[in-house]
Amino acid sequence: MQQSPIDLPNGKELYPLFSLRLVGRDLRIELLWNAVERDAVLGVDDELLLQLGYGGLDDEWVPMCGPLRVEALTRDGNSRNWSRRVCFLDRDGYLRRETISEADILGKPRNVCAQLISAGLAIEGNRNDIIDLIRRWPVEARILSVSRPGWMVGTGAAPAYLLPDGRLLSADPLRGETVELIPARRSAPSSGSLDGWKETVGRLAAGNPALICAISAVLAGPLLKHAGIETLGVNFHAPTSFGKTTALIAAQSCIGPPDLDRWNATNTALELTCQLAHDGVLMLDEFPARPSPAIIEALYMIGNGTGRARGNRKLTLEETARWRTVLLSTSEKPIERILAAARLQMPEGIGVRLIDIPARSWECGLFKTLHGHGSGHAFAEALQSAAREHYGHILPAFVQRIIAQHGLMKETLRPMITRLRNVMLAAIGLPPDAKEGPVLRVLNRLALIAAAGEIGGRLGILPWRKGTATSALVEIAVIWHKAHAARPPSAEAMAVRLAGYLRRNRHRLCPPGAEPDPDAIGWCDARWIYLGIEAFRTDIASGMPAGLAVQLLADAGLLVPGGEQRSFQYRLPRCVDPDRARVYRLDRQRIEGG
Repeated sequence: MQQSPIDLPNGKELYPLFSLRLVGRDLRIELLWNAVERDAVLGVDDELLLQLGYGGLDDEWVPMCGPLRVEALTRDGNSRNWSRRVCFLDRDGYLRRETISEADILGKPRNVCAQLISAGLAIEGNRNDIIDLIRRWPVEARILSVSRPGWMVGTGAAPAYLLPDGRLLSADPLRGETVELIPARRSAPSSGSLDGWKETVGRLAAGNPALICAISAVLAGPLLKHAGIETLGVNFHAPTSFGKTTALIAAQSCIGPPDLDRWNATNTALELTCQLAHDGVLMLDEFPARPSPAIIEALYMIGNGTGRARGNRKLTLEETARWRTVLLSTSEKPIERILAAARLQMPEGIGVRLIDIPARSWECGLFKTLHGHGSGHAFAEALQSAAREHYGHILPAFVQRIIAQHGLMKETLRPMITRLRNVMLAAIGLPPDAKEGPVLRVLNRLALIAAAGEIGGRLGILPWRKGTATSALVEIAVIWHKAHAARPPSAEAMAVRLAGYLRRNRHRLCPPGAEPDPDAIGWCDARWIYLGIEAFRTDIASGMPAGLAVQLLADAGLLVPGGEQRSFQYRLPRCVDPDRARVYRLDRQRIEGG
């Protein structure tokens, strides 16, 4: 880029005193003062930071600001929110970069100078001249600023995938523009090697269905788009020291350093974390044993792939954050049971997207094969040590191979998922043409994980033989289905059970004050149904603890406590029963109306 001295509106001319040329990590100072003539043309390339001041060869030189340059123009994917990227040395000599909004440069010059000063730029001249300099600086470089990683859209170029640390993977290395992720995860260099990971973490995972599931789930993230699935979640639950966190550490090593996020973050922080997991994987360790009501919003947000709607100062809605992601999670109990204990209801449909897997299903908790280690603890330590030595290779290598076969993947992935799902249906005893429902939706997601593991093996990324991931995920599907079939019904299912029972036994309810029949199950009036304790426990709560049935019906708003402390039972008034029997009071209008 060629540049002459810059004319300022006040008639002064701006000249460089010296330049600082970036060479690798070193700065070389090149004196330019004696070489500058008023009409000379100065060569200014992208590596130069210019120390700027007022004056000329014969005038006293007055410094204006520290060394800087405007290196690029930035804008978002809609070609809006244009800004200028200013590169400068701070007062300590460190290289800094600040993005300055074009709107602020024009409308809030004082704020722009305040931003630069706060970031460390020394400003000694008139701030209006600084602003005019930034506006007039000739810039050709462009930066596309995006708010989430994953597959790039709307560029019209070859398929490209942006990693959470901001690295761009593309079949076309010359895309003609720089893509920048804001915000991006802290970039950490990979450690060890791909072959080292295969020989350690990959080898130890073989023969352990839960570990194979967790690692394959990482590779399922970039495939969500082609599979037509928005959210896929797996939650391993068991008491402490059963290997749950170790599984997540092994999976995290596919991406980067084995540092895990936790469920106890604020919902705003979780929303940002979800955005950075778009088309990738989100790992959240330790679901809280005593959750607050705010956890329901977090579950809705993660499960539906949508952030909160927000307004701005112009009283208009900002664009809502959206993502599709794979969630790997751990908890001490099934999440639905944890929520029920806290008197919180699992959001509808989330149970299908967040699949609870008992981590105590194998010989050593979550581990089925210890590969010669003396205990599950020793095996977990070896696996974690390997994950901390070799990390950051699997996901980038997998995505690069997927990009190279992008067209083929779009055509073959969904038929592959269907075939693997049918294998799982057969394993749990259901026909291939089973009707769409929660079981089928869960198996679709598990089949995608199996497909990702099989594809990773075929591409040479994972060190497993053909069929390894399929066998592991079929075993996971059987374990899940067994636990799913044995779990208690939901509040909605309990409400249906109660309404059906009362319809069939309406004739066994006595009017208030009547002598009870030996076959009676309770009383009823225009407002309430008073169901006897024995009938409730024998018929309504059949196959489950009576306390659980009571809680489910209370959650559904059908069972109304009688006002006694720590009791859901109700003592009848004498006008209904002279003996004032204890019963469960049910809302007749809601039962018969719904």
